[in-house]
Amino acid sequence: MVEINSRSEISSAPSGNWRELRYEPFLILLGTGLFLRILLMLLYFPAIMIFVDSPRYARINNWPLFGDFWMPAGYPMLLQLLHAISNRLWVTIAFQHLLGVSTGVFLFLALRRLGVARWIACIPAAVPLLSGDQLFQEHTVMSDFFFTVLATAGVCVAIRGLVPTLQLKWLAAGSILIGAAGLTRNIGFALVPVLGICSVVWFRQSRRRIYLALVAATLPALLVLACYWGAFVLTHGRYLGLSDMRGWNLYARAAPFADCRKFTPPAGTEILCEQRPPSERPGPFGYVWDLSSTPRRMFVLGPESSRKLGVFGQRAILHQPLDYLQAVVIDLTKYIDPLVASRQRYGGTPREILSFAYRNDSEKLVVDAMAKGYRGVNVRLRGQQILAFYQDAFRLDGLIILTLLFFTVLGLVKAHGPICLGIWLFGLSALALYATPVIVMSYDYRYGMPPQALLAVSGVLGIVALAQRKQSDSCR
Repeated sequence: MVEINSRSEISSAPSGNWRELRYEPFLILLGTGLFLRILLMLLYFPAIMIFVDSPRYARINNWPLFGDFWMPAGYPMLLQLLHAISNRLWVTIAFQHLLGVSTGVFLFLALRRLGVARWIACIPAAVPLLSGDQLFQEHTVMSDFFFTVLATAGVCVAIRGLVPTLQLKWLAAGSILIGAAGLTRNIGFALVPVLGICSVVWFRQSRRRIYLALVAATLPALLVLACYWGAFVLTHGRYLGLSDMRGWNLYARAAPFADCRKFTPPAGTEILCEQRPPSERPGPFGYVWDLSSTPRRMFVLGPESSRKLGVFGQRAILHQPLDYLQAVVIDLTKYIDPLVASRQRYGGTPREILSFAYRNDSEKLVVDAMAKGYRGVNVRLRGQQILAFYQDAFRLDGLIILTLLFFTVLGLVKAHGPICLGIWLFGLSALALYATPVIVMSYDYRYGMPPQALLAVSGVLGIVALAQRKQSDSCR
């Protein structure tokens, strides 16, 4: 990081406290976000019910809290807490929308803490407040929205702990939120080393502060994980839901290109060797969810078979590193252009499905299942085309993502002081959330939703850094 701790800039940074929220343009933005959510509740009541995972998250039919090997219990814990307050589904969805609005507040305050002008701080804050994809996430019984809130809030709160001086309680609070994000979707733990590294570099001129910052940035998140493990043990849980299926995931990542002529498959997995060329194979999800696929026919889906399949995947990747790298790069490119390799079956959920315009036959199955635990689950939808149009119009994708990425990288070279810290922390956090699913499993459009606001912040900060550098050069 270049000149990352310029003390003159730090001392002039605004407080970024709650009084900043009185700024009228931000209040208008906040009010617009609330209005959109109220309108959505009226038009699409009570929730989007097309995801078969929703009853699993809600732990319908007394499904044990630690009884799912695919998912951690963080989001189900929230659902059970809200269910104890009211068993009407709209109450849960309304609370989710309120949490979604809070994400915009966290971003605005974090940018003000970094010294950004109030009107500029409104721009990234508008992403979670107005984004059609964000509204879609909040309106589902899926973990993505809660993960987005926790991850974004964690990074923003950590900023308060780093700027203008080290405040251990705020940095620790950010780490706790990031740890909670990891218990919602396990890729959230990728943000822990990001926060630790940025904290160390920011205070690199003071050894004592380096140690304090590193401990405050990492230990609380690990303590959250330890508490989760303790609850798992005390309740005699069966699955942590964090890494139980890592072997299946790694195998699915490698299966589309695995060539058994280049490595020796572990004993008992020889049947997984394919004769089909990679161009004719399905994407990673085809090896997990297609019941007619060889792994699903020959192996029981679960942690018991996960280790053996994981070894197969490891050997394929180690002996075919270029093929693995190509697969990862292609999937990363899909975040910018979803049409890349779009003909491949099971290559990840496309954005056309994660849309207000999409409904399928699974809706009735989901409604019937959710009715066993909630009241008021029958879907009433009006103005579907309007909602779909809004989502398409107010969405970060393609050229916008590429532009934000460009200014993020450029800003890293030009920025200094708190702005540079912000670009590194928000930018690396966004990169970690984009890349981790692709590295360990596959692309999916919904995996690219949570990091959008983080990338928006780093991109806008990059533009601010360029403007500051240009102004500084003109004054010489």
